[in-house]
Amino acid sequence: MAKTSVTDVTSAITVVSSLIEYVGTVEFPEALVRTMQALVPHDSSLVLGAAKGGAPVMLTEQMGKEERPSFYGPYLSGAYMLAPGYRTAQDTDFSGIGLLRDIFPGDMKTSKYFYAYWGHTGMIDELFQFVRLNNDRVIWICSGRYEHSRPFRKSELDLIGMVEPMIRETVCRHWNERPFDPDDLQDVAPDHDRFRQSLDNFGAGSLSPREHEVCQLLLRGHSSKSAARMLDISPETERVHRRRVYGKLNVSSQVEVMTRFMTVLTEQ
Repeated sequence: MAKTSVTDVTSAITVVSSLIEYVGTVEFPEALVRTMQALVPHDSSLVLGAAKGGAPVMLTEQMGKEERPSFYGPYLSGAYMLAPGYRTAQDTDFSGIGLLRDIFPGDMKTSKYFYAYWGHTGMIDELFQFVRLNNDRVIWICSGRYEHSRPFRKSELDLIGMVEPMIRETVCRHWNERPFDPDDLQDVAPDHDRFRQSLDNFGAGSLSPREHEVCQLLLRGHSSKSAARMLDISPETERVHRRRVYGKLNVSSQVEVMTRFMTVLTEQ
């Protein structure tokens, strides 16, 4: 992992300021990655975008050889529908900086997404920045660290948090009034409409409306506490609905619910 000399706010502002000259140019996505790398060195970079309800669009990437097969395999074959970054972009209005543990509502290592994608990449930590654009579009910047590196430190997060508004404003200046470039890989998920319909309809035929709501939150990784909070019910009531979902789907855990959904995707 590269080392950085950026240890104070003044240096960080200087680094981010240099990104402005690339606004409106084809070099902007790669310059954005270089800026993030200088601020918080990392091993894996992804810049993705999506419209509301749309498939993820790859804007640029610098992934390691361990991660690339997982991204261009399971992730684009439907696992992105359960991915914390994509779900945060689609299901919330969150804007700003967050670690994976901040944006994933449950236990990452017991999620199907961990087994389908993240657990195969060698990743130990991941930092996200979400930028909300005009026309219900969002950019999310993913900076990951692999096993040979250390997790992101609080001092690094504090530093990038101080310049996050500058990064956000610069990203907005570049993409707000600009469509994603025609050369971007917009066909990386050609089955997106089918994936989305499968997710929205999963379990609907055998579950009550409330159970279906619980099932949708299960698929998105929510724990009983966070699902109950989303539904404005008690965790005890949520767990009753959860047990009924398990029984009707003939499964015994949240991971099995996610596995059943991924099986549906691959069989269609």
